[in-house]
Amino acid sequence: MTARGLRDSAMQAAATLARPVLGGLGFIVTLHRVVPEAERSPLPSNRALEVTPKDLRAMLEYVRQNGLEIVAQEAIPARLASPHGPRFVCFTFDDGYRDNATLALPIFREFGAPFTVNITNGFIAGNASVWWYWIEEILNAGKALQFSWKGTPHHFTAATTGERDRALEEIARLVRGLGAERDALLRVIGEAAGLDPCALTRKLCLTWEELRALAADPLVTIGAHTAGHHSLNRLTDEELVVEVDGARRALAAQLGREVRHFAYPFGGAKAVSEREFALVRSSGFATMLTTRPGNLTREHSAQMDRLPRLTISGNYPALKELRMAESGLAAWRERRRGRA
Repeated sequence: MTARGLRDSAMQAAATLARPVLGGLGFIVTLHRVVPEAERSPLPSNRALEVTPKDLRAMLEYVRQNGLEIVAQEAIPARLASPHGPRFVCFTFDDGYRDNATLALPIFREFGAPFTVNITNGFIAGNASVWWYWIEEILNAGKALQFSWKGTPHHFTAATTGERDRALEEIARLVRGLGAERDALLRVIGEAAGLDPCALTRKLCLTWEELRALAADPLVTIGAHTAGHHSLNRLTDEELVVEVDGARRALAAQLGREVRHFAYPFGGAKAVSEREFALVRSSGFATMLTTRPGNLTREHSAQMDRLPRLTISGNYPALKELRMAESGLAAWRERRRGRA
């Protein structure tokens, strides 16, 4: 047996042992995009957001073959309150990318499986930047990027894939550290690069018409994901209410139905805490999803404002990631690394 085969066998054995202890009642999966292999990002920071159609189909086959029930997000509160029946999984996609409709939906239809798409209104309207992909577009030209922000000059080289990914990570830290000023920084970068920050958004994301068509499918639940995908912990209380509750109301008006579910942008322990939980909870959502790693237990029935999710990274084999998530080992590993 090869070294890889030995590692795979060891992982499967560990998952089998861990499942009864760590697997819980079920789990929620965080995804973002479904992208053909040839079109995936070369930068690990963005490639992490992408799984292929083959990956998605393999994950759905795995959960069905292993007796897990794929449930709609609406069903989670009842399943946690009365934990009977098979273990379950809920699939969620964040942001509102067009490939959720063109590539993900047909695969979920093959399996008759429900899923959630959490919508950032500004992406659908085309007036907010999917800035992580936009920065990649700028860097992919291979030219150095230079701009000044608040009197501090910034210079990033972009000759190699490694340089481009490091530049993206550094710019991302700068962008995510801002609240309402974020869009001003993006305009500064756009002026330096000669690119509209929102042009790529309109290429990658659904329109309102496309979203309404997606929402009409009985397999699809639409959740809110804020107005502009800001880091909520960088906003004032008043700004956060507009970003969350204002977006919920606007999304409901566009769809002609109540929006009962929410996913925090970024959503990890450094991005959301008690203040954010309390303010978002006041909007009246039935479930609110973080990206804090964890499998679901009965105790989460009293924590609907902070449900954990398990992120499937496109930088690793998706099916192996899902097996780790399902067994509880993925959340255990992340807690050991201090990322919970």
